[in-house]
Amino acid sequence: MRERNAARRVLCVSFAVTVLIFGSQVRVTGDDAIPSYATVPAFTPTFKLRGRLETDFLAPAQSEANRSTFGSLPEQAGPRRARIGAEGEIAPETRYVAEIDLASGQVVLRDVYLGFGDFRDRREFKLGHMREPFSFEGATSSNSFAFLERSSINTLDPARNWGVGFTEYGSDEMWTVAGGLFQAGTDASDLQFGLGSTTALTLRGTGLAWYEDHGKKMMHFGFAISERIADQGIINFRQQPSSSLLSFGDSSDSPFQPKISIPANFQQLFNLQWAYADGPFWSQAEWYGSVVAQIGGNPVFFHGSHLDAGYFLTGEHRQYLTKTGVFGPVSVNRPFVSGFSSKPHAEQLGYGAWEVTSRISYQDFIDGATPVNAQGQTPGVMLPQLTVGVNWYLADQLRVMFNYVYSSPQIADSGMSSVSLFGVRVAVFW
Repeated sequence: MRERNAARRVLCVSFAVTVLIFGSQVRVTGDDAIPSYATVPAFTPTFKLRGRLETDFLAPAQSEANRSTFGSLPEQAGPRRARIGAEGEIAPETRYVAEIDLASGQVVLRDVYLGFGDFRDRREFKLGHMREPFSFEGATSSNSFAFLERSSINTLDPARNWGVGFTEYGSDEMWTVAGGLFQAGTDASDLQFGLGSTTALTLRGTGLAWYEDHGKKMMHFGFAISERIADQGIINFRQQPSSSLLSFGDSSDSPFQPKISIPANFQQLFNLQWAYADGPFWSQAEWYGSVVAQIGGNPVFFHGSHLDAGYFLTGEHRQYLTKTGVFGPVSVNRPFVSGFSSKPHAEQLGYGAWEVTSRISYQDFIDGATPVNAQGQTPGVMLPQLTVGVNWYLADQLRVMFNYVYSSPQIADSGMSSVSLFGVRVAVFW
């Protein structure tokens, strides 16, 4: 029954989007019709396919203590993301984006929204299912993100939800501000509102300390805050179930993160962010925090941070998108293969782009005020991680990624263990 209800909701959303698209093309007649002598600028709706396919191969190496605490983690291979969609304009200053993800074997909504206003003229309003403006790494597309997964503390990013939002940037493109009112559901497409659903007001602001040579030299600062009201008196961490290693969500997930349920009416999320680039070298760092106003108990505080760095051995650099305040795609100087380029002209082939990356991250979800679970234990995890990687960009829209991750999880009321993870991804987007 739950699957049928979800399917009905997906059909309803699809029908509504179809009505909006085709309804916008209806010509007015009668008294409100435009006189024949009036000059009406010609407009043609546009349509463009978009999508991405990311296939992962993951192999863990667990210590005996880790296997005893968390169970055996098998090797896994499969699609991490399998998205297909379309984008375009349906009217002057009105665009649409509609994209679904099939990687989990179910139809999961990703970006499904209408945008109003000319974003090239500094501002836009959105209505639909979209990413809440929050973290730097969360706003960076997986098409250009430097690691297989975002840092573990990114689990505090509210990711995509239904709502109304806005984005604006300065006339000099040195600052951005974005925000909105959102409703977070409890299923993968945020269509069901049960225990753990929230209504939120989210705001993010960014600024550039300097920006030179078309972004080859820049420094970014930003902050974000999200005020979230629990619809049914429960705040959940790790809302969605996941497989042991291969995650399908927008925000980071981990087999070491237990589900934590806290009776509360209110939650605050915080994010501080920094990014830097100087030619082929780049770095970024963030701090996340969460305060839950627990009913009948003290506030529960979780937090964490990460520091990333990377260097292009072949001289490329990460683009910085001044209108959204995040790192963008990589333009390969001499691609290894042809046919996967974002450039309109033919390119000289070579060895592609090679990038080395590293990240240290820390997640602290242990707080003595956290309510005990059904087993009488205090749920929580302390999770330091080290990640190193190599990315081979065969072309602008095709790359192979190699990651090694060393984790030392420690759950509340237990000792620390260790696990290594070897991961490979083949990714293509269009």
